[in-house]
Amino acid sequence: MEENKATNPRPEKKGPNINESSNEKNHSLNKAIDSLSTQLEEVKKNLQKRKRENTTLKVLLYTGLLVLLVGFLYSNSVLQRAHMRSLEKNIISLEQRLSHEINQVKMSLELDIQGAKKEVKIIDGADIFTVLERMDYAISQLRPKEEQTTTLVNQVRLNTDEFTQLLKNATKSPKSK
Repeated sequence: MEENKATNPRPEKKGPNINESSNEKNHSLNKAIDSLSTQLEEVKKNLQKRKRENTTLKVLLYTGLLVLLVGFLYSNSVLQRAHMRSLEKNIISLEQRLSHEINQVKMSLELDIQGAKKEVKIIDGADIFTVLERMDYAISQLRPKEEQTTTLVNQVRLNTDEFTQLLKNATKSPKSK
């Protein structure tokens, strides 16, 4: 080892050069680390800024969607109410028109009945009521032997009574007006 020392003398002059170059390297590495640190801080700040912007955009998006949803629901309910009002008005209009048409038919029927009443002078100046009473009396005198005939006779008598009652009501109602 001593020979190594003798053959390879230590250069003492190179020591300070190594220290100087190592100081320069340390200094340049420190600068690089500082610049990387600064850039890293900038990236970190930009990332945080982007996160805030993204959060703000999400809030705006969700708020916009909420406003659209509420607006849709509100307009839908307003349209439904307007549609219901329109339907109610149409129903009222139809009811009034139907009532008017029914009244016209009723008046026409009453006029026809009054005209028919004047024309229904049949036998010996007797009116329809006298004829119906005579017919009822004639039918009541029948004594049919078959049950089916009896049922038919009773049905005719009931129909005659109903018809008489309707005619009496119809002739009385125009006088009361």
